[in-house]
Amino acid sequence: MSGMKICTFNLRNPWAGDGINAFMHRMGLVYDKINEEKPDAVAFQEVMPKQKILLARLLPEYEFIGQGRNADHTGEGLYIAVRKDVWSVVAYETFWISPAPHSPGSRFPSQSEYPRICNVLQIRRKESGKMLRIFNIHLDHACAEARTEGIKCVLKKVAEWNARLSLPTVILGDFNSEPYSEAIRYCNSNPNVSVFDVTGSIARTNHDFGRNLPTSPTKIDYIYVTAELANKHVKTEAWEDCHEGIYLSDHFPICAKFEY
Repeated sequence: MSGMKICTFNLRNPWAGDGINAFMHRMGLVYDKINEEKPDAVAFQEVMPKQKILLARLLPEYEFIGQGRNADHTGEGLYIAVRKDVWSVVAYETFWISPAPHSPGSRFPSQSEYPRICNVLQIRRKESGKMLRIFNIHLDHACAEARTEGIKCVLKKVAEWNARLSLPTVILGDFNSEPYSEAIRYCNSNPNVSVFDVTGSIARTNHDFGRNLPTSPTKIDYIYVTAELANKHVKTEAWEDCHEGIYLSDHFPICAKFEY
């Protein structure tokens, strides 16, 4: 398997109050960046249905797998876009990050009103037949306890999948957690599965369309991998593109490259 790029990208909902950074103004930059970088897979968070439709139309070389987070599978969702010419989809699951992961719309008691989900995608490299598993997450924005319980839920599911078939695994997304938070501490030393953060060189991700730069940068987006991928990690970059005050999103997308 040759070089592989895996990205996490909080797309930001199309809020009208974003002014020049409204999604209709950013979409061209998003399209150009993905076509320039040609990542193998992009894990998107905070995607509304109309955004997903537009992305799928503009990027026909990618297959979009995911759903909305509500109990009826609608609303804001998570999607993983995979290059069709390189990978084929083998298995897919979405579960709710909650005490009852297969109960649609379920939440932790301490959580905000919004349900949270995780996409799981198992893909096979067409050239070599080697497989990869991706977990795309977006943890609660309001409650630290819910974020810690959420990452526990996700890592338990990672261990369950690997108990059936152990594969190189990526866990990535918007953790809504700063590096010294309890959720990240648990991720770094959890008892379920050994995972390694390949975003250590990234100092900031959530920048609020440049308003948080440079005075109060915040890192809340991460890419964790299992040992097989950690040993093949080459570099990680934040996409900090900005054109005349317009950014790709209010988060810097993060892209990790591996020689796997």
